Amino acid sequence: MDSPAWMFTKALSHRQKVTRLYKRCLREVDNWYGGNNLEVRFQKCIIRARFDANKDEIDTRKSQILLADGCRQLWEKRHFKPFRFALDPGGSSYDRERESPDEIVDSDQWTLAEREQFPYYFNTREQRKKELLAHWAKIEKAWDEEIAAIQTQLPAAAPTVSK
Repeated sequence: MDSPAWMFTKALSHRQKVTRLYKRCLREVDNWYGGNNLEVRFQKCIIRARFDANKDEIDTRKSQILLADGCRQLWEKRHFKPFRFALDPGGSSYDRERESPDEIVDSDQWTLAEREQFPYYFNTREQRKKELLAHWAKIEKAWDEEIAAIQTQLPAAAPTVSK
């Protein structure tokens, strides 16, 4: 699988692994036969038949071998230039949409008449800003108290070694 290890937060069941393999196989078919809808559908039906042929496998050892073999085949037959969605990592528009800075909304560009048109938005925004500042003030106070406690505590006396 292509996903980095840090993305997984729990162990996956065999069913989840097979489902993810199946989905990746379908994506790979889209990569290879992208423009021809009839061929894409035919290849996807073949893949579905291959998965359905082994869906009732009871022997866990054999099913794990089948899963590993499917992952190996997928790796061997991967496309040299896979399709990427535009906003995904590696896509043409990845990381292009920048968040607007907060100063745009707070700037003096808004006249009083414009602010009166959207009272709920601006009142809620002011309330959220006050809540955020109060929260950070509470955090800063806790940090200052912790630092003061650390600085006032005396280190434990080191044991003396007598010879």
